[in-house]
Amino acid sequence: MMLLGARQMARPRAGLAHLFSTSARAADAAHKVVVVGGGTAGLTVSSELLRSGKFAANDIAVVDPSQWHDYQPGWTLVGGGLTDRERLRRSEASLIDPKIKFYQERVTSFAPEQNQIATASGEKLTYDQLVVAPGFEIRLDAIKGLQEALADPASKVSSIYTYDTVEKVYGKIKALREGRAIFTQPATPIKCAGAPQKIMWLALDTWKRAGLYKAHDPSSPIQIDFVTGMPTMFSVPKYSEVLNKLREERGAGGYFKHDLAAIEDNGTTAVFNVPDQEPVRLPFDFLHVTPKMSTPKFIQESVLANAAGFVDVDQATLQQVKYKNVWSIGDASSLPTSKTAAAITGQAPVLVHNLLQAIDGKAPDAQYDGYTSCPLLTEYGKVLLAEFQYGGTPKETFTKFGLDQSKPQRAFYYLKKDFFPWVYYNSMVKGTWQGPKGFKFGTRSLTTQAPAPGRRTLHTSARALRNTPARRPRDPLDTPEVARFPLRTGETLVARTPPTAPTSRETLLGADELFARAAPVSDAELAALPPKLRKHHRQARDASNLLSAEQIAEVQQLRAQDPFVNTAGSLAKRFGCSPTFISMVAPAPKEVRTARRAETQLRRATWGMNKRIAHEQRRERRALW
Repeated sequence: MMLLGARQMARPRAGLAHLFSTSARAADAAHKVVVVGGGTAGLTVSSELLRSGKFAANDIAVVDPSQWHDYQPGWTLVGGGLTDRERLRRSEASLIDPKIKFYQERVTSFAPEQNQIATASGEKLTYDQLVVAPGFEIRLDAIKGLQEALADPASKVSSIYTYDTVEKVYGKIKALREGRAIFTQPATPIKCAGAPQKIMWLALDTWKRAGLYKAHDPSSPIQIDFVTGMPTMFSVPKYSEVLNKLREERGAGGYFKHDLAAIEDNGTTAVFNVPDQEPVRLPFDFLHVTPKMSTPKFIQESVLANAAGFVDVDQATLQQVKYKNVWSIGDASSLPTSKTAAAITGQAPVLVHNLLQAIDGKAPDAQYDGYTSCPLLTEYGKVLLAEFQYGGTPKETFTKFGLDQSKPQRAFYYLKKDFFPWVYYNSMVKGTWQGPKGFKFGTRSLTTQAPAPGRRTLHTSARALRNTPARRPRDPLDTPEVARFPLRTGETLVARTPPTAPTSRETLLGADELFARAAPVSDAELAALPPKLRKHHRQARDASNLLSAEQIAEVQQLRAQDPFVNTAGSLAKRFGCSPTFISMVAPAPKEVRTARRAETQLRRATWGMNKRIAHEQRRERRALW
């Protein structure tokens, strides 16, 4: 018995040794699609692939060493004191669907000829299709003295670009009472090229409200400079012109083609490299640094990268130029567009479509046009929503609703502050948000008949009733007095006269008798405008006056002068008539109606998921009636 027990104990040990051997893992670690990177791009692509319904459990794998996932576009809000960094953080594992295999490891190399990648643990993963989206790495070491300055609690240097430093930015902004404030932007590509000036505008607004900043006033306690390695304020000429004009109006200094290289003199002087000139030294009392960024080393040293260190892909199909089963989007790709989360909403659907085409043996036919977006906070309460595509050509969503996106708008502020953070974690990383195209829920997975991931708690009706017409109430006119007359065409004429009139089987009253019952109307009443409303009408209380031709002309004049202020309701109260009559004699101009439709669209954009799904379900039911 002792011997038998020893054998039973030995078998599991041998099994475990075999399970964790490199050869066993290499043999088992094969997937149809391997996604390198668990950031915005990696999670969005993997979720959209799963929702296509063409993959079973563990057909898709995500490889990323991170324990945490941060909504980094929201770090500007943290730096501006509008939210907390913890509210924008989730654990990486919680965002990955259980049917997707998650390797919490670092990739070390690619072997595209063998369709394999290697991880830091020595494991090799085999793939049919590879998506490379590891994002950018923050390079604090690329600027001399930056790491030491950020680590010093007494330092005047801050940055919204790391989790450890972002929470300190707003405190340092509030602490500055006088001196020179400098905001930098490097000459190399970064995440969201608008963020360096977003935090500047919020800081300027904070100091202005506190009376510490006065535009174009030499006696202002605080002076502000925007020092950028770029030649302009923004890469798109249309928005750059607006932002530069805004900078000049607000009195902020501008240094262009100045790239921060070092922080010296015990953290009080910033040194900038300038083309064809000696380095420029600027003393400061507050310095916000946008650090340099680059692709990970394993990308730069791989055969997938171009000379600049980015994954070399076709800018339309997102397919690697040499290896046709390799794809890339996001910050690490060579796509010549701004590197933002909004860009992923345009890139991910194209990549997923083309990858599925490749699996089916077809050529990729979807094309990415370079769409990206940058909601630029210009002050507390207003955002300039920049949307553009390849070549810096604007591709704006809300212009068709009459909104000028080259001007900061309050409506866009709530999109940036409230809606985008919500939709990111509740929809985008789950593969159901496609930016300007709205929500797309896709198909259920092949591995289950349960509702698609992330939708389990969003149903507003029983599953059996969801695709059936809604139950209709009993027809109150379907009474025994209803007469049905079969026609030669095979149809049936149903005569359902109201119960107050004679039944369908009796002779109808003559027209003279019916009209005789109507109340007499005088000639004066017929000529009056507006016509009198019935006493029980909901608008009759404030519509007792009869307007003369002069008053109607005055209504039309006021309406034309300022239709936004002189609304139908306000004019109705002023002249004692109904809003309906005002709308008849002085209808709102087309631009007003367009703007109101745009406001309605913006309100709908802030709807919660439950409301959106319920609205869509009602629309589908009506189509079945």
